Amino acid sequence: MSLTCKKIIEELNKLAPEYLAEEWDNVGLMIGDMDQEVKRILIALDAIPEVVNEAIAEKADLVITHHPFIFKPLKNIRKDHILGKCIYDLIQNNISVYSAHTNLDIAFGGTNDVLAQILELENISILSELEFKGQDIEAKYGMGRIGTLKRSYTLDEFAKFVQDKLKLPNIRIVGASNHLVNKVALTTGSGMSYLQDAVNKKADVFITGDVKFHDAQRALQMGISLIDAGHYGTENLIVPVIKEHLEKMQKPDHALEILISKVNGEPFRVNI
Repeated sequence: MSLTCKKIIEELNKLAPEYLAEEWDNVGLMIGDMDQEVKRILIALDAIPEVVNEAIAEKADLVITHHPFIFKPLKNIRKDHILGKCIYDLIQNNISVYSAHTNLDIAFGGTNDVLAQILELENISILSELEFKGQDIEAKYGMGRIGTLKRSYTLDEFAKFVQDKLKLPNIRIVGASNHLVNKVALTTGSGMSYLQDAVNKKADVFITGDVKFHDAQRALQMGISLIDAGHYGTENLIVPVIKEHLEKMQKPDHALEILISKVNGEPFRVNI
């Protein structure tokens, strides 16, 4: 017995319901057929050209990504454009693409919870609660997480702890080396819009990615330290979690193989 794309998506919605996505976001099935038979899945943070080529080489039926494969409205689909070529290649090879973005950030067990758990935070709660108009939702959901550490660290000590836990070659730090850290706020990906929430909840440090120069200055003026662990570094950790969740669907009569992309999608490198 085989599984359809629809069944896979239903299972993904148990982890990250699509209704949790921000209004500006684009989540769900980007390319494909709900009734398509799925035997091989490739999971990646992004469906960049290298990942698309990998999916073709691996004969995947479905690619699952965190970042939306199609985000802005398309005015054309041309083979001489990068995105257009990817779309052509995927369709011609009968490969579907599904993306779970802010719904996976907001969901319990999603990117922010996983990062908080990796960093061994305790007393974890939501950093910024969100309202979901038109949805009858009993639980409180929101973006980011905040929690406490098992012991105090200096900022430099904690930054090294974060770097080691996330297995990152480098991170950026904003704040005094000896600044004491007990309470930690975090938002995976690009989360500086939640800086004020971290300050309001008296976090000692805010962890996110994509920190800009003036935002770093503003954080110092507000009395909070920052750790920029990168967009890729704070979000790629969700890929094995998606795989583990989907493995629950494995049954003796289901021929389903789940692969994690071998492509390193981190565009930045540091010349040491």
